[in-house]
Amino acid sequence: MHVLPLNLEFQVSKDDAVRLLRHCIGGMDITALEKTYQRIDRNLASPRQMLSIVVYAGMNHIFSSRRIELACKRDINFMYLLEDKPVPDHTTIARFRSKHLASCIKELFAQMDFMLEEAGAISLQDIFIDGTKIESVANKYKFVHGIGKRKTSLQKTLEQLDEFIARLKKYNKYLHIMGNRNSFAKTDTDATFMRMKEDAMKNGQLKPAYNIQYGTDSEFVTWATVGPQPTDTTTLIPFLQEMERYPHKRYRNVVADAGYESEENYLYLETNQQRSFIKPNNYEKSKTRKWKQDIGRKENMTYLADADAYLCAQGRKLTVTKEFIRKSKNGFQSQITHYSCEHCKDCPVKSQCIHGNHCKAPLEERIKNIEISKRFQRQRQEDLKRLTSPEGIQLRVNRSIQAEGAFAMVKADMTFRRFLTRGNKNVLVETMLLAMAYNIQKLHCKIQAEKLNRHRIPVDNAA
Repeated sequence: MHVLPLNLEFQVSKDDAVRLLRHCIGGMDITALEKTYQRIDRNLASPRQMLSIVVYAGMNHIFSSRRIELACKRDINFMYLLEDKPVPDHTTIARFRSKHLASCIKELFAQMDFMLEEAGAISLQDIFIDGTKIESVANKYKFVHGIGKRKTSLQKTLEQLDEFIARLKKYNKYLHIMGNRNSFAKTDTDATFMRMKEDAMKNGQLKPAYNIQYGTDSEFVTWATVGPQPTDTTTLIPFLQEMERYPHKRYRNVVADAGYESEENYLYLETNQQRSFIKPNNYEKSKTRKWKQDIGRKENMTYLADADAYLCAQGRKLTVTKEFIRKSKNGFQSQITHYSCEHCKDCPVKSQCIHGNHCKAPLEERIKNIEISKRFQRQRQEDLKRLTSPEGIQLRVNRSIQAEGAFAMVKADMTFRRFLTRGNKNVLVETMLLAMAYNIQKLHCKIQAEKLNRHRIPVDNAA
């Protein structure tokens, strides 16, 4: 019995996203990937075909190497990408991601950026940055149990000494692994314990996780990073530096939420002639009645520019008493100006003005002090002016839709909520493969809807 070969070209519809994927991967320069092989066997799936099937697996919410192998055996679209080559087994797929992609994933992702740029799909003007925490595969709990027995006093002393020496060595090792972090998971030492939004027990449980950063342009993810930072503040500068190093892009407008505001970030953007559209971390609170009625806040005092002094609610001056340098944890130096009230004695609103219990002196003996970085104040005011302009409002709306929307698609639609591999390099591979899968799917949708050249979503259409 003779069986005719299956012609997959006729089995795959012309408007299927898998055709777009094959076209996009086929047009990429994968020299960096091919260099990771000592010898390429022409009888097996090529590096380009392997890249195609792992990206297409992400588009179909398939992340396990065993499930990818099964899909290659049963799914016509995966067979179409393999082009009659033998199905790679799950170990080959896992090795491809951990060994080959881990050393060149940034170069490959930059190639996708170049492809989107050539197609006119991205603006190269606005970058919308946001972060999320995704749980590590590391075990959340680690217990060690021991059993005691009767020993002589000398034996107990010697064993205790050995135990102290072993502990010292262990602690030194832990400190080396931890670096600048305050925690790490024993089963994935690159993961850091963080507070997650997904807290089923409502008890603020810490979980081993990674901080994932996405930069989106025209609804496409144009760069991604992985880090151990529990907050987003210190992720912005490394993120932008990597964008300049790999896809060679420096965006004019950098749009981010309040978690990224800092004097160091403002200064970096200012030095690189980039415009910041970062929501101040007191933006929402400053609109409340409680904030506006708080006479102790410097924002509610009158600033006398000629005298470089503040005027409190009782008309008393707070003048400069000293200036000093404050150094942050990452070494950034900020010049702080200290203001003190000329006298607070017999002030009828003293209890409303002076807050905090850090000072042990009685309230009647205390005076009002405020500390300000003048550079940070200037930067924040300039940023707020841009942020509340018509352009700033449009960019803020687009950040919510584009950056947060990308994470919503990855976590909810693509159902990716936990990494399958350990270590920064492997987690970065998973992160960027997800972003590539998201980009191809988004490109396909925009082509079908004839919206490829739409870079900003109009505010009127945002609702």
